[in-house]
Amino acid sequence: MKKLILLMVLAAVSMAGAAEKPDVLFIAIDDMNDWTTLFDKDNPIQTPNLERLAKRGTFFKRAYCASAGCNPSRTAIMTGLRPTTSGVYHNGQAWRDKVPDAITLPEYFANEGGYETLGAGKIYHHGGTGAEPRDRPSFQKFFKMLPTRGPGKNKNYNGYREKDKTPLSKVWFDWGLHDKKMIDVDMCEWVEARMEEKQDKPLFLAAGIFNPHLPFYADAATFERYPKSNVQLPPMPEGDMDDVGKVGIRMSDKESFIYDQTTKFDPDSPKSLHRMVQCYQAAADYADQMVGRLLDKLDETGRADNTIIVLWSDHGYHLGDKQCGVKFTLWEKATHVPFIIVAPGISKPGSVCETPVSLVDIYPTLLELAGLPPKADNDGASLVPLLGDSNAEWTRPALMTEGPGNHAIRTSGFRYIRYHNGFEELYKDNDPWNHTNLALHAEYAEILAQHRAHLPNTEAPGTPARYQTLDNEASKQPKK
Repeated sequence: MKKLILLMVLAAVSMAGAAEKPDVLFIAIDDMNDWTTLFDKDNPIQTPNLERLAKRGTFFKRAYCASAGCNPSRTAIMTGLRPTTSGVYHNGQAWRDKVPDAITLPEYFANEGGYETLGAGKIYHHGGTGAEPRDRPSFQKFFKMLPTRGPGKNKNYNGYREKDKTPLSKVWFDWGLHDKKMIDVDMCEWVEARMEEKQDKPLFLAAGIFNPHLPFYADAATFERYPKSNVQLPPMPEGDMDDVGKVGIRMSDKESFIYDQTTKFDPDSPKSLHRMVQCYQAAADYADQMVGRLLDKLDETGRADNTIIVLWSDHGYHLGDKQCGVKFTLWEKATHVPFIIVAPGISKPGSVCETPVSLVDIYPTLLELAGLPPKADNDGASLVPLLGDSNAEWTRPALMTEGPGNHAIRTSGFRYIRYHNGFEELYKDNDPWNHTNLALHAEYAEILAQHRAHLPNTEAPGTPARYQTLDNEASKQPKK
């Protein structure tokens, strides 16, 4: 039966190549973790539009980024090359300098499929490291992400001021109720206008939503759904870091001022972790609203039935769990992300795939769905078999990398982590907050060996970021 389903899927893909080529709506969300109602109705962050989208296609419930940093994660998605191949391990690296010959996803669609490629917002990493050469843009037209409209110099909503001598006084680390136009609205307006235009070619249209990336902003109507009295903090058990290695602790210390400063204040303070989490939840909700806008406009055009939709977040986010207020780790909450594919006629509406997959699989999947020739130098694998049958056999675990030599392997039963100094961690699937490191228990020796076999055999050269070194003098957290 499974073989028959797969043959039907492949036949549908082949027919798609012969008939009118499908459009592609490529939606990116920044820093959204798995604490949403998409994953569990009891989760605090309301994402009705993600749920609405999932009903149209396949929701990959165990999807993982290639790296928990914007630049390496987005580079992997857009080039099909893992950090271990590209050498793009950190946000501070100019990705195009590392892979000057890589053919990006929109370039491939234009060159091999004759697509018009348009994009807006945050698709690559913002700033200089995400910039592309002017003579080699990925998109034929692109609306750059606008600067955040903050409350004004030394007027952060979060209450931190320059006299506090902390980066939290800067607008890019702010959070709160925002009364100015959100830059995601500018992005949506541009994308909506492109949807309304007459098309002479099939369209690859990318929409990069910045929320819920810092600053955590949302409007008053959104904050009404997250009253202070109902804000739920992640579990933060005493001694949670006692079984974590030095490199893992150093990763959680990246931008440690966020956790260190916010945990000093009472929940009623705008400076507190409690308020920061509330604002993250509202900002994530706002991102979901932008998804709803894009879906509404697509439906208005009448082209939804011939549009492949892929939605992903570049990585997750820690909100006080693991004594961390950022990403850049190899634990579940930094790497587990929403990922949905709608492929009319191929994906089964409302299906949920529980198989661990990687966002690096997006590139080959979209090529197959659009009937384009496969790209040889691609580290991912097409997910089309799982779109036709969410229980189809899949033998590739998800691989995550955070700097050279630091990797996580995600299988259906476990999360395995190995750092460049050899320290290992192992967490059961039923421990999503990664509280208990089982690698220290002898009875898991065979499980450890099985997961070690999936570590990469070769890695592109690279230097560990300062926060991943073994020099722990700057680390404020307990060491073991």
